[in-house]
Amino acid sequence: MEFSSEIGAVQRRMAQTQEGVGRRKATFEALNIAVGQQVLDVGCGGGHLLRDLALSVGTEGRVVGLDPSNQQIEAAKGHCQDLGNVAFSQDSATELSFADEEFDAIASIQVLEYIDNVDGALSEIRRVIKPGGRLAAVSVLWDHWHFHGPDPALNHRMHEAFKAHCFHQMLPLEMPTKLARHGFVGAHCTPIGFLNNTLHHNSFAYLATTLFTHFAIGQGIPEEDVRSWREQLDEAEKDGRFGFVSVPVLTTAIAA
Repeated sequence: MEFSSEIGAVQRRMAQTQEGVGRRKATFEALNIAVGQQVLDVGCGGGHLLRDLALSVGTEGRVVGLDPSNQQIEAAKGHCQDLGNVAFSQDSATELSFADEEFDAIASIQVLEYIDNVDGALSEIRRVIKPGGRLAAVSVLWDHWHFHGPDPALNHRMHEAFKAHCFHQMLPLEMPTKLARHGFVGAHCTPIGFLNNTLHHNSFAYLATTLFTHFAIGQGIPEEDVRSWREQLDEAEKDGRFGFVSVPVLTTAIAA
């Protein structure tokens, strides 16, 4: 998914919703962060987790935020501008410029499913993490990322179009096997799914409609159909029929 100015801003707002905070908290806790550590955030976005990590490792430690989007990097720099232990990289996740075994821990929130060669990325992550280091990665079961309420046929067309937005629809199911193949042990998957039944303007569902409609138009669904779908969501909410479900999964593992 490309990061236009509008979409990047929506992504950062989604990270600040209650669901975004919960996902970030679960990832942070899984890393078992200690003072002085070197930590890499693969796909740092607007830098919300990056800031938490930097404050935790202290001035003796260092955190690196990696993101391919210059707009997201600039936003993350602004979010962390008062911290001297934060660095940034726009490396490809499949070609990291860091030294072998450079990091004590690595985080990645909803990034790996967007990398075509995810095995290449996991191989590089294993190369740059120390033995015994922790990986905490969130990816989504996209088959279960679903809006409920609009006309079923139109709703189905919208969801089918959205499948093209990432390479891996159900990556969490494959992660334990992939991690074992690339030198990790103890892989464990924890669902952190949620349900929204409102479209208030700070709900994850409300913000997700912007991404969803933007992508549907890009995939060729007529704008009038997209508008109709969005109006039907509002009608469903008024009638008490609206729902949005997402099932992110936190996968944790330790480098062997």
